[in-house]
Amino acid sequence: MSAIPWVGQDIVEFLWGGLIDEPDYGDIVFNILLIAENSTYLNKIYVIIYVLYMMFYVNMYVKMIITKGKSAGVRSISTTEASQRPNAEDLIYAYIVGLFEGDGYFSISKKGNYLTYEVGIELNIRDIGLLYKLKSILGVGVISFRERNGVKTASLRIRDKDHLKKYIIPIFDKYPMFSNKAYDYFRFRDILLSNVIKFSDLTEYVRSEKDLNTVEEIIKSHYFAAWLVGFIEAEGCFSIYKLNQSDDYMVASFDISQTKGEIIIKAIAKYLSFTTKINVDHTQNYKLKVTGVRSIENIIKFLDKAPLKLMGHKKLQYLLWIKKLRTISRYNNYIRIPSNY
Repeated sequence: MSAIPWVGQDIVEFLWGGLIDEPDYGDIVFNILLIAENSTYLNKIYVIIYVLYMMFYVNMYVKMIITKGKSAGVRSISTTEASQRPNAEDLIYAYIVGLFEGDGYFSISKKGNYLTYEVGIELNIRDIGLLYKLKSILGVGVISFRERNGVKTASLRIRDKDHLKKYIIPIFDKYPMFSNKAYDYFRFRDILLSNVIKFSDLTEYVRSEKDLNTVEEIIKSHYFAAWLVGFIEAEGCFSIYKLNQSDDYMVASFDISQTKGEIIIKAIAKYLSFTTKINVDHTQNYKLKVTGVRSIENIIKFLDKAPLKLMGHKKLQYLLWIKKLRTISRYNNYIRIPSNY
């Protein structure tokens, strides 16, 4: 449903129960859908009809409340996510750069004696709606699907060299990446704009280990907030779990990581005033995980005031996360948790 133009994301949020607290109709609908998963074809039709009826009923109910001058506790459906924040129409491209810095790639590959140029991003199939949004914003690209080791994914790929030069290069030039993945882009751009056609003319490439920016330079960038929303969309995770399986003490966490991304993770930690130690494993994956009340409050405040909102499956994850936070006294008693997002 998330792929439905304009209203798809709102329908998905409705089904997950992320728009409104009382009554908790989204949870009811979601449970009905789970029960119907193994039902007969006819029962599935009944469920669809019921969901559509519920959407119509709640929409009319909310309109009645608003007409009476009372707060309905929901946000209205907007035509585009980009219209919801000042200057978002332009900063949406900084968001895209952050998203690509997390999960995107710049590829120059051999096809016979010639070169194929490709810029792309591959996400879990649950983010297919986000990929269609990106394609709509960029105006170019092809969406494809595949399944590998039981995991279904979808990709947005841009291969047309004219499209790459006209639409993609200007974005990454205006909003440069912060991590060493920028070296991949610089090489890609220079070879593309030099019109190198044959594989034999391609020079050997090894990404440099030298940092392009300092932490201070990164966080002072005027588009860093919008970039960070995109990077969280790609690499962030919102979780709630039991600290010990033997009791009911619940802990909320936010974590974010990147392979060989020390400078980026340090910049994010400083920007969000996280004091937790950054961990690195044998693959050079730098990971930051916070669970403290102040740190959780900081990420909520950032996302609430950021120039752009999360737009993919991560938005649904975040909605469920803040909803659950309101049931945990450790956080709810000390943090102003927003009622919607």
